Amino acid sequence: MACDGPPPERDAGPAPTVDAGEGLDAGEVTDAGEVTDAGTVAYPARSCELTLAYAPPVGASRVQVAGEFTGWADAPIDLRDDDGDGRFEVTLAPNARLESGRRYAYKLIVDGTWILDPSDSERLYVDGCLNSALTMPACDAPEVRPSALTARYVGAGVGEASVRLAIVTAADGAAPTDVALTLDGEALPAGAVVVEEDGARAVSLRDVPTGRHVLRARVTDAMGRVAAPVDLPFWIEERPFEWRDSTMYMMVVDRFANGDRAIDAPVGVEYPADFHGGDLWGALEVMRDGYFEDLGVNVIWLSPINRQADGAFPGRDGPHMYAGYHGYWPSRGREVEPRFGGNEALRAFVEEAHARGIRVLFDLINNQVHEQHEYYTSHPEWFRTGCVCGQDAGCGWSERPLDCLFASYLPDIDWRVPGAERQFIDDAIFWVDELGIDGFRIDAVKHVETHSIANLRHALHQRFELGGERLLLVGETAVGQWDSADYGCGETYPDGYAWIDAYVGDRALDGQFDFPTHHRLQDGLVTDRMSFRDVEGVVRDLETRYRPEGLHVRFLGTHDSNRMASRAAFDPAQGCRWPDGGGCASMPSTPTDPQAFGRLARAFTVLYTLPGIPFLYYGDEVAMAGGNDPDNRRDMVFTGPLAGVAMGGTSLSAEQLGLRAHLAELGRARAASVALRRGRRVPVLVTDDLYVYAYVADPGEVAIVAVNRGAAIAGLPVDGLTDRMLTGVTGLARAAGAGAATLEGARLRLTLEAGGAAVFLPE
Repeated sequence: MACDGPPPERDAGPAPTVDAGEGLDAGEVTDAGEVTDAGTVAYPARSCELTLAYAPPVGASRVQVAGEFTGWADAPIDLRDDDGDGRFEVTLAPNARLESGRRYAYKLIVDGTWILDPSDSERLYVDGCLNSALTMPACDAPEVRPSALTARYVGAGVGEASVRLAIVTAADGAAPTDVALTLDGEALPAGAVVVEEDGARAVSLRDVPTGRHVLRARVTDAMGRVAAPVDLPFWIEERPFEWRDSTMYMMVVDRFANGDRAIDAPVGVEYPADFHGGDLWGALEVMRDGYFEDLGVNVIWLSPINRQADGAFPGRDGPHMYAGYHGYWPSRGREVEPRFGGNEALRAFVEEAHARGIRVLFDLINNQVHEQHEYYTSHPEWFRTGCVCGQDAGCGWSERPLDCLFASYLPDIDWRVPGAERQFIDDAIFWVDELGIDGFRIDAVKHVETHSIANLRHALHQRFELGGERLLLVGETAVGQWDSADYGCGETYPDGYAWIDAYVGDRALDGQFDFPTHHRLQDGLVTDRMSFRDVEGVVRDLETRYRPEGLHVRFLGTHDSNRMASRAAFDPAQGCRWPDGGGCASMPSTPTDPQAFGRLARAFTVLYTLPGIPFLYYGDEVAMAGGNDPDNRRDMVFTGPLAGVAMGGTSLSAEQLGLRAHLAELGRARAASVALRRGRRVPVLVTDDLYVYAYVADPGEVAIVAVNRGAAIAGLPVDGLTDRMLTGVTGLARAAGAGAATLEGARLRLTLEAGGAAVFLPE
């Protein structure tokens, strides 16, 4: 049941601003700069009312809404289904308890049962309970309402785009006096056409070069009131991108590539825990070399790049001191760490990525800041400073997930404080607005109030997504298959799958890192200890236990686990963090056993061909060794033209080069195959040591994956495909790995080397 509580502070959102640009007065039409008079325009006015609608389960007879504006259970308001279509509705008008522009918590009551509104886009906590939230229209200001923006590639490196921008006045009808439209921060280019249609602006853009662009709309009315800013990102690219087509790569910026040694500034702790000099300038050089495209990577997740705390602080592993090289100790909200090159380097990196069609994700830290953070010093009331997770009595990670501290010097953000919520959401908006970030990997989701996700998505949607381009929000909820949670007030999750799913939806995260699958598959795949029959069982679970709309990320190695190469090599030091002279006398070494590389190649073949988004942790493509944090964050190895930005080694063995080539083939196969990215998976042959499955999409779009842990096979007959699956397919060609596949009608004949793995696509 919803809880009573004081009304939240007014949430007005970020202060709107008007971009520089050529304004268009009401009644004007422009074509390549030409202006003509189109007469007086009658603009529609905003309504101050808001309608709630809900379609209850069949058989429900009464639906009510109760919230802060009804005294909760004191005076619930009935929703009615007057037309009998199964949708119950009520229209709320401003009154003494419903103020224009203000946000209120509420719940629906369906035949006496209190529930969250499944169609809500905002949420609020009241007295420790999670509720839906509604914001009454801010009808005292104008509004811009764009249609879906359409963009397409025409040819010769250019495209075109169009959108209709409906302009609605405040409730008092004050007409707009300035409608400013800009493209990429500049006046609309020659050739742009802006036509007024019943108070709207129909914008057509021609000869727009390939890459990412932003059409901005700013409206001011005769009373000087400014509409909430609307930015419409769009892409012109030869092959339209969708997030489900992603292949993701993550780098720890400080350990990846050093492009400017003049800004290196270690703090003087042990080398594995200090700043090493990696920066965004170095990452930019790697990108310019084509490294990511060679791997088939089109999404890059950067480790956190906020300015970090000065000095060194104790870790959780005892006597060792750490610098903030990893990025999870932010001290500024909108400043990039100078050691990483500052805001200028981030802007250059993102611009280069966009020029290559690569998307960039920022690591958003919504759980904690460092005690040196500017917000903690100026607003200590935004933070909690109680017990330390897993160290203080009664403060287990699951006992107090929302308010325990990751370390004593890391104040915990209290998202229930309206000022804190506004600031951290505004900071996320800043990174998209100013730096062009394409989305966020959100850290430690299960340790942050649930409403933070919904309200972040709502704010980003209202500012950047009204034209149809969606920012990717992908979360880290590090839970296992059998983990459960009870946050109180009915917010419970019986297992890890449900826990992860709870944060995913059209108005929330697009997906999450799939930790239950990761925990179940990681070691077994990389070490060959898990039969393929058991692997298939895990894959079937990920296909059936999550809602189908979730765009989840599948992964083996991460910055929080020991290196996959050391697991595959059964290195006895793979669990070590530091050389201590005892059980960890030395740290893992680069594997040399060809069998270890075979295990890695097979494991990554399965990973890259699982449903969802495959993820590669930097260095795994060349079998970098490492134990646990911080040893799993060694300096990246680069050879040839990139040796100049390397901080680690500058040579690779033939086996390491072969593994990287195999992952590059997998990445390119995925990029080339609609079936691999979007198709329906069909298990074809599953034994303990042989795993064959297909992906089927449109006619002529099929992919065959075959992974063999056993002896060589030659011309093995495999049934399980159908003529319909193979419509339009005349033959198969190897796209990754080694081997051959031929078709005899719907029968597949496979040839694979001992321990081999391959992907086959239509010829």
